[in-house]
Amino acid sequence: MKPIRVGVVGLGMVAQIMHLPYLKESDDFEIAAVCDISPKLVKKVGDHFGVEKRCSDIQEMVKSDIDAVFILTFYHSDATAAAARAGKHIFCEKPVAFSVKECDEMLRAVDRAGVTFMVGYMKRFDPGYLHGLKLFNEMKKKGDVRLIRVHDACFQNDLAIGSMYNIWKYDDIPSRVVKETNALFEKRVREALGPAPAYVNSAYRLLLETASHDITVLRGAFGDPDRVLHTEIWPKGNWFASTLDYGGEVRCLFDIARTARNWGDENITAYGMTRTVRVNFPNPFHKNAVTTVEDITMNDDSTTFAETHASNAESFQNEIAHFADCVRKKKSPLTSLEEGRKDTALMTQIIRKYKAAKS
Repeated sequence: MKPIRVGVVGLGMVAQIMHLPYLKESDDFEIAAVCDISPKLVKKVGDHFGVEKRCSDIQEMVKSDIDAVFILTFYHSDATAAAARAGKHIFCEKPVAFSVKECDEMLRAVDRAGVTFMVGYMKRFDPGYLHGLKLFNEMKKKGDVRLIRVHDACFQNDLAIGSMYNIWKYDDIPSRVVKETNALFEKRVREALGPAPAYVNSAYRLLLETASHDITVLRGAFGDPDRVLHTEIWPKGNWFASTLDYGGEVRCLFDIARTARNWGDENITAYGMTRTVRVNFPNPFHKNAVTTVEDITMNDDSTTFAETHASNAESFQNEIAHFADCVRKKKSPLTSLEEGRKDTALMTQIIRKYKAAKS
């Protein structure tokens, strides 16, 4: 089968560690073009992966002979519009956008073009998570879920990843571009939250950049909450916790922290009256590291503890295989743009709840 010719825009950490290597070794794809605002990085990546077409502007790249664009930049809506206008299918890293309004702009562009759009939520394709979903569903069918807890104490990237990989970085990015990107981000955050103190904006950025994975994992397992009951943000915005109402007796505790550690601690747990199921995620940059699933059940006077290692299959590979399948079969991805919009809406509600309580 003819490979899908892709152009990759944004050649930073996640591109270098995960997407470019897996695209290169996949029979489903051919890397036909690379693009970045750093000329030195474009040359380095182009040389390393043997890519002839090299661009500094996505408008140029989408005119080339490609079928799809992998958007791995910080800011996504302009690249989405350019790719959609050119009729290119789109794989977009998280967070898909910074506000619901921005999501809606992207949806209009994608719908007009009739192209496939997938959000890069690799944890939704993690074998351990998929196994955990089956156990969560067993608990839900019995009405046994009382408390959901989503916990993510994030590692510091340079400590947790720097010792494993040599990331190519250069100092040739124009300062004008950096200022424009920061201004766009601030504009979108104002769209989402309105005027807010710096520490509140920092908490929202933590949600978007890191906890968007946790939001989609939660929604993938338990759907949308009825409402956000409470949010508390620590003074510097690096830690926050929220309580979500899932109706009846079910609540979710959602707590996120940006630490200075070189290890992370990330899981989603469902607590019932006689059963607890927990999915423990490893450092996502440890390739092929297993996600463990704990299942603790009380039977009469005994307690059974089972730990499952579903598979060492790499979730980043699984998600791009899903994207290829969706492009070829013209079907909607599991992690569609509509799903990304719902995630963005919930993240906005979490922070707005804190703002409302403080007003």
